[in-house]
Amino acid sequence: MLNKDQTDALKSFCDLILCGHKEDVFARCKECLENAADEYSGIPAVLYVLSGNDTDPDDPYGNIADEDKQLVKSQYYFISSDAGAPDLADFFEFIENIKKARGLDFTINEDNFSDDDCIIEWLAELSSQLEDLYIVNFDGASEDYHFTIMNKEDCEKVRDLFKRITAPITGYSYTSCVITSDFEG
Repeated sequence: MLNKDQTDALKSFCDLILCGHKEDVFARCKECLENAADEYSGIPAVLYVLSGNDTDPDDPYGNIADEDKQLVKSQYYFISSDAGAPDLADFFEFIENIKKARGLDFTINEDNFSDDDCIIEWLAELSSQLEDLYIVNFDGASEDYHFTIMNKEDCEKVRDLFKRITAPITGYSYTSCVITSDFEG
């Protein structure tokens, strides 16, 4: 069971990531933490729920649920991607989704990105092009990237909330970071 501070932090974390409260998403994230197979698997599950890549609770193999079973539109408020994916066109689409979902106004000089690079270089380049906005990434105990774009105040809040959610976990220290132009993965 989550303690009160974790529960409150999780609720606020979900609210900040999703730009408002969605009770069904919060309840699913809480369920993921409380019913995790071990103390490590709950955090990645929460991050995937928030990115619209939740597993299907009815699938005994734990495969990703179909789009119609997702509580959050996939890759809309929050992006989850491994280092080898997505392709550049999808990356730009995901960034446009974040802009729309969060009501952000910025332009990207797409000429500074290359298909020969991967998400690591793209995030560093995107960071260099953002003014007064920050890419915040959350460690999900894997090589995947879990990130969104926020203003400074929300970025600081959400990082503190993530720290409060993960503080009781022993054996692994979850972290979050602001991605900068010198990001190396």
